[in-house]
Amino acid sequence: MVSPITQRLIPAEILTSSHYIFGQIKVIQSGLLGMLTDSTNSYLEVYDASIAPTHKPSSVVNYATQLYMVRSEVGAVCLNKREFLGLHGVVKGGFQRLLPYSVQVSTRTYEISGTLEWAGRFEFAALISEGTGSFISLYDAVLTSPQFPELRIEAPVILLNRNYLQTMIVNKKAPATMVSE
Repeated sequence: MVSPITQRLIPAEILTSSHYIFGQIKVIQSGLLGMLTDSTNSYLEVYDASIAPTHKPSSVVNYATQLYMVRSEVGAVCLNKREFLGLHGVVKGGFQRLLPYSVQVSTRTYEISGTLEWAGRFEFAALISEGTGSFISLYDAVLTSPQFPELRIEAPVILLNRNYLQTMIVNKKAPATMVSE
């Protein structure tokens, strides 16, 4: 009998307030979201990490075979596959139907537009205060920085540290245009 994989590496782009890091995050069975919501540890291990300043993400200034990061200082994590988030039960958190909300988010450094999946009517107070997880999942997202035009990341998933969040706009759906004959 083959035992399940307990740890694996997933590729990720990680943003702090001052650095852009591309590498592989060591995750446990529950995936990245499970690790980011784990209250028993407060760090991430990143392997084969290329480190660049946020204002010039293409100019790598350092490389580390192993890098440790304080989880609370991670502003956003960009993933190229939704499956990297982790187990379906951990990600969805129940049996409620999730509704997509188109949002625009700003932090001190970044602006992100994407889709937030929320059960029922969207409530900002609940998003900011409920649960133990510090990260909000945004899907089909684009991250930019008004201060650093060279920085632009398009990703199927961006995990945003809710402690970095400054503003959020929930975009209303455009009304359907009527066609007259």
